[in-house]
Amino acid sequence: MKRLFEILNGAFNRLILKLFSSKSGTDSGVHKLIWGVGKKSEVYYQENFIKNLDVDLFCNPESEIQEYVKNLITFPNGAVPKILDVGAGPVTMLGKKWNGKTIDITAIDPLAEKYNEILSKYNIIPPVRTQPGFAEKLTEQFEENYFDIVHAINSLDHSFNPVTAIEQMLKVVKKNSYVVLYHSTNEGKRHNYSGLHQWNFYEKEGEFHISNSKMNINIKNKFESSAEVNSKIMEGGVYLLVTLKKK
Repeated sequence: MKRLFEILNGAFNRLILKLFSSKSGTDSGVHKLIWGVGKKSEVYYQENFIKNLDVDLFCNPESEIQEYVKNLITFPNGAVPKILDVGAGPVTMLGKKWNGKTIDITAIDPLAEKYNEILSKYNIIPPVRTQPGFAEKLTEQFEENYFDIVHAINSLDHSFNPVTAIEQMLKVVKKNSYVVLYHSTNEGKRHNYSGLHQWNFYEKEGEFHISNSKMNINIKNKFESSAEVNSKIMEGGVYLLVTLKKK
C-alpha cells in the first residue's frame, strides 16, 4: 500500500511540477503547493514513529552530541554552544551534551504544533521541545550571526526550497562557524517524489548537488562566495555529510 501511494502521489507531484512551474528555479510557488499537500503524509509517518519511539534513546538528556558535529569546532571551558536544529521533527536527534556539558539547543519544524499534540497524546516529554519555524524564514525568527552551529538531518530535502533554507542557515550562524547537513542520498528518487520528498541530495565528483525531476544545482558553486562547502559520503553511500563554513 505504501509503495502504491508513492507511485501515484509521485506521478501527481511530477505532473503538477511540469504543468504549473513556469520556471526552473527553486523559488517557484509550485514547490510550496506540493509541500502543503504532502505534509499530511509526513504527520502520519511521524505519528507512527512517535508511537514506537525509543524514549531512552531519543529523549535522553545525558546523550552526547554526535561526533560529526563535535569534530568541527572547539569551545573554551565554560562556554555553552548554541545550536539550531532545523526541521527537527517531533524530537531533535541531536545529543544534549557536549563533553558532558549541557548544550543550548533550539529545535524548529514547520509542523511542530502537530508533533507536540502527538507527543502529548502519547505522554512523551522531550528534553528539548520543538517549536514552529520554517527553514526558509529563519531570519524572521532569529538574529543573524547568532548560532555556533546550525544543523539539519534528513529535513531540507523535505522542504519546499532547500536553497533558500541553506541561505538562511548561513545568515543565522556565526562567521567561521558551520552549517551542518546530514541527509540520506537521493530521497526524491527513492520515494518517487511523493509526499514531501521533492529533492535529491547527492555528491558528484566531490561536490554537493541538489536536484529534482526538473533541475540540478551545484551547491558548492552557488555558495562559493559565502561559504567553504565540503561533502563526504557516509555509511557506504547511504548518507551525505555536508559542512558549510561561513566566510
